[in-house]
Amino acid sequence: MLKSPKKAAQSLMTWYHENKRDLPFRGIDNPYFTWVSEIMLQQTQVDTAVPYFNRFIERFQTVCDLARADQAEVLKYWEGLGYYRRAKHLHESAQRICDEMDGVFPSDLKTIESLKGVGRYIARAIHSIAFNQPSAAVDGNVLRVITRLTGYDEDVMKPAHARVIEGVAQSMIEHATPKDFTQALMELGATVCQKSPKCEQCPMQSMCVAYQENRQAELPVMIKKTKKTEKHYHVFVVLNAGHAFLIKRPENGLLANLYTFPQYEGSLDAAIHAFESDVAARVKDTESLFELDHVFSHQIWHLTVHRVHLTDDSMIPFVSLTNFPYAIAKAHLKIIDQIKEI
Repeated sequence: MLKSPKKAAQSLMTWYHENKRDLPFRGIDNPYFTWVSEIMLQQTQVDTAVPYFNRFIERFQTVCDLARADQAEVLKYWEGLGYYRRAKHLHESAQRICDEMDGVFPSDLKTIESLKGVGRYIARAIHSIAFNQPSAAVDGNVLRVITRLTGYDEDVMKPAHARVIEGVAQSMIEHATPKDFTQALMELGATVCQKSPKCEQCPMQSMCVAYQENRQAELPVMIKKTKKTEKHYHVFVVLNAGHAFLIKRPENGLLANLYTFPQYEGSLDAAIHAFESDVAARVKDTESLFELDHVFSHQIWHLTVHRVHLTDDSMIPFVSLTNFPYAIAKAHLKIIDQIKEI
């Protein structure tokens, strides 16, 4: 499928050593750091993840530091990254490593993959980057690079076709230093072989089928069958001298254990009635502030935000929004940012 995996790998490696970005999780011989970075980079851009990574490992310097921490504190250090289940799985797996493996991060591929929230791609990325083992890891960037490089036009959302791409990457990694190769392939996809590719900068341009056939825009083929569920909510903001009323979400379900403003589905009147019942207070009046959308992997929230005045708020537990000690859901951090501008 790829005429010369060795030549492609060598070209890629030469390019990487000359062009790689200076990132805090590169060049560190610490599988725990590699694990944290890969979990953070899942569904998060590098520029966004870097300051979170630095702050996270400064506080939780070892896997057992993370394991011994309270989950609420872990979530607070994750606040703003979104997809909080990643942080919960990271914390739970750290406890397993600390309790069952004497705090030593596993080097076996199957054991790495068995960690909660890891899965095939992250396990192989850790195995190659942290332990220099020839395990090809395929993420979205790698899919884009290799489908274009080979002209592969099958639907890579299907596992069997994704495995074909993994096989091509495997044929290349065997001709390179694994820990560098994995990062090089991801780096090329992130900085050069983007959705709108910079083909003039690509070290593999001369062997790229998509470039030769002008098919870059067509690849990779990714047919997504599931449509995101759309939810509409009224969000009630009660303020008092720079403080606000927040509630803790249930222990199960979306945004479990995170804090938000009260929000309700249905009509505004029904939402007000439910809110009054929950807080045991009467709403004096409401003022519509703004609308915003927040996109999850499987849902879209359409939020209509209202400023609410109560007839008596003396029993409301107001908290400071500037130094709140627990994690606030990312969707509601957006609301806080806009409130500050009002």
